[in-house]
Amino acid sequence: MDKPTRDYDAAELVDEVTGRVSKRLPDVDGDLIRREAEASVESHADARVTDFLGIIAERETRERLSGVAEAGADIDTSVPPPS
Repeated sequence: MDKPTRDYDAAELVDEVTGRVSKRLPDVDGDLIRREAEASVESHADARVTDFLGIIAERETRERLSGVAEAGADIDTSVPPPS
């Protein structure tokens, strides 16, 4: 597979996604948000184009955690999210 068109720092991207999602879902545990953000970023690590990876990872993370915010409950993160 070709190298991505732009290199990115995965840890920095996870921090950015975690921060943005935490602001939108303040009632959700920060560690849970970070784990979901890491999973989202990792799931796209081999993408050829990474320009919008932060936006995609943020959207996926919010979608997976929106039910948690509404229910005020935790979700099982031992099972990786679908690719």
